[in-house]
Amino acid sequence: MKVTKRDGRVVDYDRNKIIVAIQKANAEVDRYEQVTDEKIEAIVAGIENVHADNLMVEDIQDMIEQKLMSERKFELAKKYIIYRYTRQMVRQANTTDDSIMSLIKNSNKDVMEENSNKNAYIASTQRD
Repeated sequence: MKVTKRDGRVVDYDRNKIIVAIQKANAEVDRYEQVTDEKIEAIVAGIENVHADNLMVEDIQDMIEQKLMSERKFELAKKYIIYRYTRQMVRQANTTDDSIMSLIKNSNKDVMEENSNKNAYIASTQRD
């Protein structure tokens, strides 16, 4: 099975990533809210039983949330959703850093193509 990432890349399915994500959320909740390793395996098996050639990352995460809620592990599902959200924030922060670095390194496409009559590598052009 293949997985389509958020940036459009298609990668091989890795069940360990799902297990680790659920275990991280599991570690954040009280013992009675946790799922057992067997339940985690059952969640992963449920995803693998979809028998799709390609799944989107968001679809996999939605399935995990639904399965956690069907187990009545609402606090765990909440922690998993928060984990998902914080990962999204990290990805967005990384893109902001990339855009700032492109300005510093004079490789920002918008600045480079802004005015063909000026040399984009000169500091005064970048400042303008």
